[in-house]
Amino acid sequence: MILRFVDESGQIKERLVALEVVDDSSGRGMFNLFCNICTKYGLNWKSDLIAQSYDGAASMQGQYSGVRRLVQQHNPRAIYVWCFSHVLNLVVVDTCDSCREVRNFFGTVQSLKEFMRARKRTALFLEHQKKFYPDKRPLRMKTFSTTRWTSHHRSLFVIFEKFKAIVATLEDLSESIDRMCSSTASNLLRNVTSFSFVTVLFLMNKIFDITTPLSTYLQTPSNDYIQALTMVDIAEKRLLKLRTQESVVTILQESKEFSVKNELHEVEFPEIRQRKRKRMDDENTSDEITNSAIDYFRTNVYFLCVDQIMASLTIRFKDAREILKDLAFLSYERLLKVSNGDIVPNDTFDSLKTWIPEIDKDSIAIEYRNFAMSFEKLQSGICPKKLT
Repeated sequence: MILRFVDESGQIKERLVALEVVDDSSGRGMFNLFCNICTKYGLNWKSDLIAQSYDGAASMQGQYSGVRRLVQQHNPRAIYVWCFSHVLNLVVVDTCDSCREVRNFFGTVQSLKEFMRARKRTALFLEHQKKFYPDKRPLRMKTFSTTRWTSHHRSLFVIFEKFKAIVATLEDLSESIDRMCSSTASNLLRNVTSFSFVTVLFLMNKIFDITTPLSTYLQTPSNDYIQALTMVDIAEKRLLKLRTQESVVTILQESKEFSVKNELHEVEFPEIRQRKRKRMDDENTSDEITNSAIDYFRTNVYFLCVDQIMASLTIRFKDAREILKDLAFLSYERLLKVSNGDIVPNDTFDSLKTWIPEIDKDSIAIEYRNFAMSFEKLQSGICPKKLT
């Protein structure tokens, strides 16, 4: 259990209170363990606890029988905020599992990483890197992390930057006298050099270019929750720009140029063989649906993947916005806007009223407006040299 508190100097501190072995992993069992720890260390959580945060386990954040709900039954002010970094990890998981092509892509990448772990294969990979990229620093295949899926971005970066060396390594290993090595290398070579693999590589690189900076910020120990939500909104806007026909054309063009540059056999999608079916008496030939390989990629891979990550970002971060949208009024930018005449909405501090039932929302709103109107004058009177 990690405790976050404000010390006498006003600074936020974190302390690891206890590490306990859990015999009962249910919500009630975890809650009893929490109570025992607080009793042992003299922590009055029923009156002093103001917030709680867990990962996505149902026993921890469940709305009916999770630790979150059991704590709030005794202390309604202990608001629950889902760990933002874990939420983003789940968003990426949703995206990587959105369709068959993307799942197969990451399955191939993971198989490639496991296959290249052997010392002799790694040495051969480094040797080919020196041959094809003599002026660049050699790279190794990065390890996947199941708890931080944005670590996949590092693996994709190595594949993208050292693609020729990977292909050459797999070609050499496919000629090995070891049957298992030769078979695995041949299968990986066929998958890695396919145009489908290259297109998904470019697509996921663009998505990770947006999500990785957000993930990095959410894992910093001193991040700001208002800035975190702002970065989530910026990521959604950037992802929305990807959902255009022009972006699909760009992905396909870049993939084709990449395939030509690396001398791959496939520089475009193989045509989909149409399945013939018996036509009914009342059907015309115009009723038949014919989808090209590009249409299939656009609809069932590209748009499906982008729509999934946008929907996941919206849904999974929705619960945190209710309380944080009120706290956002304490941000520097919002105070300046209110002091310059911006209207404070009537529903401001509604969630604070739910959090702390005994507060007078109207009095808080009046006090906030008075403070905001004098904020600019207060700010101009502060001497930065005297601030610690």
